[in-house]
Amino acid sequence: MKIAFFGTPEPSAKLLQALLQEPEIQVQFVVTNPDRPKGRSKTPIPSPVKDIAISANLPVFQYESIKKEKEEALQTFSKFDAELYVVFAYGSILPKEIFSHPKFGSINLHGSILPDLRGASPVQTSLWKGYTKTGISIQYLGEKMDEGDIISIQEVEIDLEDDTGTLMEKITQAGIQSLIPLLKGPRAITFEASPQDHSNATYCTKIQAEDRVLDLKLSAEELHNRIRALSPDLGGYCSFRGKRLILWKTRPVDFSETTIESGKLKRMDKKALIFQCGDGRFLEILSVQPENKNRMTVADFMNGFRISDEDRFE
Repeated sequence: MKIAFFGTPEPSAKLLQALLQEPEIQVQFVVTNPDRPKGRSKTPIPSPVKDIAISANLPVFQYESIKKEKEEALQTFSKFDAELYVVFAYGSILPKEIFSHPKFGSINLHGSILPDLRGASPVQTSLWKGYTKTGISIQYLGEKMDEGDIISIQEVEIDLEDDTGTLMEKITQAGIQSLIPLLKGPRAITFEASPQDHSNATYCTKIQAEDRVLDLKLSAEELHNRIRALSPDLGGYCSFRGKRLILWKTRPVDFSETTIESGKLKRMDKKALIFQCGDGRFLEILSVQPENKNRMTVADFMNGFRISDEDRFE
């Protein structure tokens, strides 16, 4: 099948790389977000998808707003004979004129079991809410976000140790396993698909800056879920000795303590540190980042800051 690929971040690049390994799947061109400034130099950096596309000598097209530039985009895309557009974490909503252009329409890979968690942050939100299972849905694009008919769903288990990074990797691999058999071989009609039950739809939004502030009065389970939902890119933070401290990785532990003091620290040994949550239970701290410091293990944190049982998070 001849396709065009729309995507931007690293998971999209992994999917594109897998598609390029299949002789029966011909990627005609790639659409990705414009290069963005990064680092102190603010030098524009291409997206991971663009890097893969250039390495494969594929035509690459970038639009600040594909909605506003749809006429130019359509004129460009019409020069190719792609039968299907494949979208995975592109980062912009495609207008109807674009997604309905190819012979077989356009399909999107979404990181949840639709109609649950429609929206911008399904992977983070599944962790935030403490799900033990999520999945990857392949759906037709429609005029309303994530409401298209479902072609396939593959479930993915969520482990207690998963964060957004590890769960996204699982979902991406499940997407590759689902998509490639779908695209291989000749096709004369569109994919068989089923309408969603819109009455069961739930929604999620982008993670906001205020979501990173950790409320230490929450239960250990709730705090652990929020910390792993925010890792490994954003991190949740609290205050320690009057400065910001990012918590990157935690683990629930069983420990008996009679006094409930949210944020109270307790050294277990030279390499183990726990803190008490609002329900009286504890989380073990595995990775932190003090203000103006690099990310570090809890052992380095304990040694560098001489942590005692008198310390606490605020």
